[in-house]
Amino acid sequence: MAAPVITKRDYNEWLEFCQQVQSKTAVSFSETEAEQKARIKKGLKEYNYFVKTYFPNYADSDCADWQIEFANKCLADPNFFGIAEWPREHAKSVHLTIFIPMWLIAHGVLTGMILMGKNNDDACNLLSDVQAQLQYNELFAHDFGEQYNYGSWEKGEFTTKDGIRFAAYGRNESPRGARKNEKRPNYGVIDDIDDDEIIHNQKRVKKIVKRILGAFYFALSIKGGRVCMGGNRIHSKSILAHMVGDIKPGAKKREGIFHSKIVALYDIVKDAQGNIIKARVAWPERYTLAEIVLKIKKAGPVLAKQEFFHETDVEGEIFKNEYFRFAVLPKLKQMQVIIGYFDPSFENNPTSDYKAVRIWALRHCKRYCYKSYVRRSELEDVFQWMIDVEKLLPKKVSIIWYIEKQFYTRPVKLALARVRKRNGNYPLYIIEDTRKKPNKYSRMVKMEPEYSAGNVYYNIDEENDPDMVEGNMQVKGIEPGYNGADDAPDADEGAWYYLDQHLSFAPDGENVEDSFSQGKKERNEYNTW
Repeated sequence: MAAPVITKRDYNEWLEFCQQVQSKTAVSFSETEAEQKARIKKGLKEYNYFVKTYFPNYADSDCADWQIEFANKCLADPNFFGIAEWPREHAKSVHLTIFIPMWLIAHGVLTGMILMGKNNDDACNLLSDVQAQLQYNELFAHDFGEQYNYGSWEKGEFTTKDGIRFAAYGRNESPRGARKNEKRPNYGVIDDIDDDEIIHNQKRVKKIVKRILGAFYFALSIKGGRVCMGGNRIHSKSILAHMVGDIKPGAKKREGIFHSKIVALYDIVKDAQGNIIKARVAWPERYTLAEIVLKIKKAGPVLAKQEFFHETDVEGEIFKNEYFRFAVLPKLKQMQVIIGYFDPSFENNPTSDYKAVRIWALRHCKRYCYKSYVRRSELEDVFQWMIDVEKLLPKKVSIIWYIEKQFYTRPVKLALARVRKRNGNYPLYIIEDTRKKPNKYSRMVKMEPEYSAGNVYYNIDEENDPDMVEGNMQVKGIEPGYNGADDAPDADEGAWYYLDQHLSFAPDGENVEDSFSQGKKERNEYNTW
């Protein structure tokens, strides 16, 4: 999907907005000096009061507790590094690019602000809102002094009378040289820079992450530099996800960040038809449950997960989410055959293929995936994992291991020999897959009928395992013209080929479905696993 084209804001429209700001922030001629001092004192102490008092154009409700917490932590720590992973329409941009920097100005601690958007026009548009407040907000100027001096958001920068420079940059631009005279910026904002195009190119994603942690972060003052990033997680490996660090279930978050992760609804209760009938609203000061539920129904469950709950399932075009059925699987000793298929990669680096091992078993035409290894790693790590799996097998149960012949090279054989020796000459034997394989895409797509017929099950005990998650995401990503990783589905096809050599049907009268207890078919429709 192509990302939407972002263009610069119309200047006349901006001027109309500025007039609204000016009219709604007019100073009362009848107020006393004592009233003004009381307002300033309370505004500096209470963030919610500050927002509602000085920004009536935006604040049509109280702030949520988690918005207040984020702002307070940012003010308290001059080296704050916060990520606001908030749902769509939950005021990420307005807090990070307007309210918080102006609160910092009110407290006299802001020396400069740099802002990163999807592109320069996007960043300039965001800058236009804060310039409108600094130039036309009469109440703020009355209480904290006139701010605007010269420059324009249209050209990507402006400066206040105190020499505080505000500058806008696209995600592909470097903010080096952001200092204004003796003032180096001490507040940086990265706002909603993921889009539906860049998330499918991990090389570009990692390049942006490197720019944020490099040129952007180091453009801020060593004496103190606050960083705030806002967005919702539209993909499991988005820029925001990489910044947090938990790109896979169970992965550690980046050290030193404050991660404010909010979903639209908590404690969801559904009726028998799957309709939400009860839930706790994250921002009850602004939204009702009925309003959130209506939005979910209109958007559909897949987009609602992404925009409201940061759930980033890949909705497969061929291998759909509903096909991935997790269950308490039959015991291994009940299986007709167990196949482990290894699809290796030649290198271990961030851009190489994954090393994928998928363990499948067959019973009466049903296919069961028990375990998965899908990582960028060393060969010896894979073989050690295979040995560890074998050592945990019940007695009289064994796995037949396969590897594609063209990959079973001398380096692979030497790595296997070293691991065998390290494990007391453990007898791990792998058979070469000598098939002359047809087109890879065709082979993988031919698995779809078994999925759609309900003949494929995954081990519910491995549902949140990072290797199982990665492998299944790769399967879902197989579609015409795909350019993502395909090592796991390639290993699946190899395993299935050898399972098919053992196909047999259940004897008359035997109910295959009674042989195991089916678990969740897919992720919770609106929330987490």
